[in-house]
Amino acid sequence: MHIKLLHNVFLGYAFLACSAPIVLAEEPVSSDAQGRELYLSYQCWQCHGYEGQGGAAARIASTAYPFDAFARFVRHPDLMPAYPPHLLSDDKLRLIFKYVRSIPVPPLLEDIPELKDD
Repeated sequence: MHIKLLHNVFLGYAFLACSAPIVLAEEPVSSDAQGRELYLSYQCWQCHGYEGQGGAAARIASTAYPFDAFARFVRHPDLMPAYPPHLLSDDKLRLIFKYVRSIPVPPLLEDIPELKDD
């Protein structure tokens, strides 16, 4: 009887162990990656390009503006849609700003070997 009880307890624990959800450790998402996701989801890329290089609108990559000036442009623009705080929180805007600041400045055309006439 004692062995049967132990066997049932073991089977019960085995069942619980197999039916429990497996939680895998996730890699923490960097603030730059979060900012890029927000940049894409808020459609900034449509005018400013995927890398903030400009196109239909100004180049914003590697901006030298401080956050307050960047936020003013986003909140009260002349030509683009405004993103007030109830549509884009300051925290999310700050992540977008950090992402835009993290994009490296591209090389000058004369510094690209493939474009040189040799």
